[in-house]
Amino acid sequence: MSNRKLVSVQEITNIDPIEGADRIEVARILGWRVVVGKDMHLKPGDRVAYFETDSLLPAYDPRYKAFQKRGQKTMIVGAKEITGHVLRTMKLRGVYSQGLIMRLDELGFRYTPPVGTDITTEANVLKYEEPLPMGGAQIGRFDAPCSKSDAPRLQTLTDYWGEIKTLKAVPTVKVDGTSTTLSMDERGQVHVYSRNWELDSMSSNMQLAKRFQLDKMLWPGMAAQFELCGPGIQSNRLKLPAQRPFVFAVWKDHHKIDRDQWPTGMPNLAVPELDENEWALTGSVDDMIAKVDGLRGNVTKDRLDEGIVWHLHEDQQLSEGLANELGANRCFKIINNKYLTKNGL
Repeated sequence: MSNRKLVSVQEITNIDPIEGADRIEVARILGWRVVVGKDMHLKPGDRVAYFETDSLLPAYDPRYKAFQKRGQKTMIVGAKEITGHVLRTMKLRGVYSQGLIMRLDELGFRYTPPVGTDITTEANVLKYEEPLPMGGAQIGRFDAPCSKSDAPRLQTLTDYWGEIKTLKAVPTVKVDGTSTTLSMDERGQVHVYSRNWELDSMSSNMQLAKRFQLDKMLWPGMAAQFELCGPGIQSNRLKLPAQRPFVFAVWKDHHKIDRDQWPTGMPNLAVPELDENEWALTGSVDDMIAKVDGLRGNVTKDRLDEGIVWHLHEDQQLSEGLANELGANRCFKIINNKYLTKNGL
């Protein structure tokens, strides 16, 4: 899917106790664990509204008034500033809690939609994105010959885990920076994009790409997607000494290509690749999440890594359901919970 379901109707699969906790417990939804109050009286089989992390709950919406005292952030959307509470990963009583559960009637629903229904619009929720540190005037919408960078979390793919384990994938380190796309059109002109917009040729994104000669590595009809990282970007959480790109995907004529087909020189600027045997897709979803928890040192010595992205080999046939979930990006991720909680994400 190209658009993330920030809020959807989901079914609670289990309720687990928390040792020593009298007022809270853990609700399981898909592959997520969410700490909830016992006074919600939730039980397996209940259909609820599930809000993913990064959801901004607008302060002006009375349904979210109670959340605002927990902290607020402001985001510019179009010509407007929107302030609200942003859902982040928390650790409560030793348990990671990701997202929010609300009853459907709390959101104004008088009926129960089917499981999986996207209700982001009805919930009036936006995805919070940090202000872009890299500068440049917006000159048009994103229209590079590739999909926007997007990898669903494995927790949302539990229905397909059996299929996923049969597939071959390249595990790479997820690097925390500013997503940028560089492309060359059929006339040989190079374009640069943020996640949603084309930027002018004098943007700092373009200047950094040229400094590393990424523009000279492209062919007509090709696009390279990378994270710009370093001082002044996303708090430089990896403590890099200078700004640099980390290439994570390359496309030719709207088709993502495997790393062994990348242009000469581009693999030298790639995100670190991990051992396929060590990070084979085995066990349960919970096993994989636990294994990634605490990952460190693959980009900067002793520093926590953001997580892992598995890129499926392009010559594999996927079921229609999984193909729809992954989209043309054909990848998914697990985020390092210790990284999230350490950085308040």
